[in-house]
Amino acid sequence: MFNRWLLGFAALALSACVSTSAEQAPPPNIVLIIADDLGYGDLGVYGGRRIATPNIDALAARGVRFTNGYVTSAVCAPSRASLLSGRYQQRFGYEFNPVRRDLEGVGIPQGVRILPEFLRERGYRTALIGKWHLGRTRETHPLNHGFDRFIGFSPGATGYLHAAGDGDEWLPDPVPGVPQGFFDMRLEEGYERAAPRDGYLTDILTDEALAFVDADRSRPFFLTLAYNAPHTPLQATRRYLERYAHIENQSERIYAAMVSALDDNVGRVLDGLEERGLTENTLVVFLSDNGCPDYIGEGVCSNAPFRGFKGMYLEGGVRVPMIVAWPGRLPRGRVYEAPVMSFDWSRSILAAAGAVVGDQPVDGVDVLPLVAAGRATPDRPLVWRTGPNYALRSGDWKLIVSERTDGAGFVTHLFNLRDDPGETRNLAAEHPEIVARLTREFEGWNARMQPPSFDSERRFSAPMAEGEPAVNLYN
Repeated sequence: MFNRWLLGFAALALSACVSTSAEQAPPPNIVLIIADDLGYGDLGVYGGRRIATPNIDALAARGVRFTNGYVTSAVCAPSRASLLSGRYQQRFGYEFNPVRRDLEGVGIPQGVRILPEFLRERGYRTALIGKWHLGRTRETHPLNHGFDRFIGFSPGATGYLHAAGDGDEWLPDPVPGVPQGFFDMRLEEGYERAAPRDGYLTDILTDEALAFVDADRSRPFFLTLAYNAPHTPLQATRRYLERYAHIENQSERIYAAMVSALDDNVGRVLDGLEERGLTENTLVVFLSDNGCPDYIGEGVCSNAPFRGFKGMYLEGGVRVPMIVAWPGRLPRGRVYEAPVMSFDWSRSILAAAGAVVGDQPVDGVDVLPLVAAGRATPDRPLVWRTGPNYALRSGDWKLIVSERTDGAGFVTHLFNLRDDPGETRNLAAEHPEIVARLTREFEGWNARMQPPSFDSERRFSAPMAEGEPAVNLYN
């Protein structure tokens, strides 16, 4: 009895010490850097060889690189809705890209609170610098979702340059391999449309991010730096293009220049934190919102070693670069192989800041103590759904159920990602019991979600293997 009391007292005392220590530690600054359509194989630290990315590689060297990092959608807006809300976007019907419906009021619902709202309650200054893509009306504006400052653009894309700029632009019209053709820089500041600026947008967004950091050093800050690079249109300046003059293909050269500019500017942010003495108490999370697209041209970008692209449930569409650093709290140079979903970082950010979410359900787990201790994330299914199509990863197994483009039913694929990370061998016929188990897991998850609140206007389709019918990999 005495021993049991003694052990309980010791545990209570240890808990009190940890709690007191946590309360005394200043809340960390948080920098969430979101790249747009960046491929897994575009970065040197993930095996890319064509484009030099020394600054992002250095971030991985000083932090943790995730090799099974996933996003909840293979396209931009739903992925961002999940990341900022910390929930599967299907919990509130945000299942597709809005495709101009954001002009009609489609956006993050008012009842859904997102990261800056929780963090502002903890005394944080909050800013979104860059891409929003989660609503284009006043009601759905980032300033009405917890951000104190917004400068960037609310639709899904913008030009990087102003046609009437300083003469340093490379502005073909139309850009080769890009369906949109050329369009000019679009900037908004607060609720108002701002005049385009001279210079390159990737550089401009970094200027604004560092200005926000400097605006008030008395409070912790939450900075979401949502670059549009390297999303189309393919545009770059001579400064970056000259680095890749040896690449003959025009689209490949521009894309490489855009990724190089992104890398330079990530370096500027990291150097800026160091110069201001903020590195030690700043959690930096870097990831892409989905895989890179195939529609910019064959070989222009890379999701290697995986199959598939943006808009597809194959690994190339949803497994993304993911790097996190927090000196003193996370190990340096660690490679973390357990599966992590983007909303795990939402949960981790809230925990690090001591934020209280109340009765709003938050998916994911706090990854920070797991990474620090070298422990894996708990077993759980990772799920993707868009319309009638879905995918689910459970352990090493991944199920993809896709509607045939000819309307003649669905096609089921089962892959073992440990043995076949390239998803080349469909094992569904060999393991019907695994297909049945994963189907039940999906049905249980699906019963807790809402139906889509708006429709899709775009379908990504492809044959999964030679001789197979084309399927809608993402609806």
